[in-house]
Amino acid sequence: MFIVYGTFLILLVSYGAAIMALEILSSHLMAPFFGGSIYIWGSIISSFLVHFSVGYVLGGYLSKRNSSFTHFSLFLLCASLWILAIPKIYIPICEYLTETIDDIRLGSLLAMNLIFFVPVTIMASVAPFIIGSIPGSHQKRGFTAGLVLFISTVGSFLGTNVTAFYLIDLFPVSRIIMGIGLYCLFITVIVLLLRIDRRLVPKERF
Repeated sequence: MFIVYGTFLILLVSYGAAIMALEILSSHLMAPFFGGSIYIWGSIISSFLVHFSVGYVLGGYLSKRNSSFTHFSLFLLCASLWILAIPKIYIPICEYLTETIDDIRLGSLLAMNLIFFVPVTIMASVAPFIIGSIPGSHQKRGFTAGLVLFISTVGSFLGTNVTAFYLIDLFPVSRIIMGIGLYCLFITVIVLLLRIDRRLVPKERF
């Protein structure tokens, strides 16, 4: 089970960090088109909160249906590929919205959801899916959920600070996003190769 728990740990930290890194970087993508006012940050924060909420429900639903880790990893694969596409798609999306919508609040809100809804929602589903996949008894469910969310939050803390304090000063935003996408893709492929489903004991899942 060492490989299983190690994989869970890496997934939680990696995708927790990736989500918050994208949230920090999204402000730099929006600024040239919508500015950097409080309206933009309102759009960013509210959009990501919606993505988190939908992702939590999605992860819980997939876990409840006992979806295999292989199938779940295919969702993560799609999220990784979407992140890799962001540097290519965000400019035409933002240009179209600024030309057709005068209200920067509505325009930035639509841009955030069109660009980030799919990858962030999928990545947010990692924690609840893992909570439902960890072998154990019903009595340990509360502690398991707390520990999983703690680890994911540590990843979010790292992603926020490393991106905001270091990466932005060293690399162009598009290159950082590409790096995040490649890293997530690498992690997902490793998970697929490890065949986690074969290492879990079905009768102990809850």
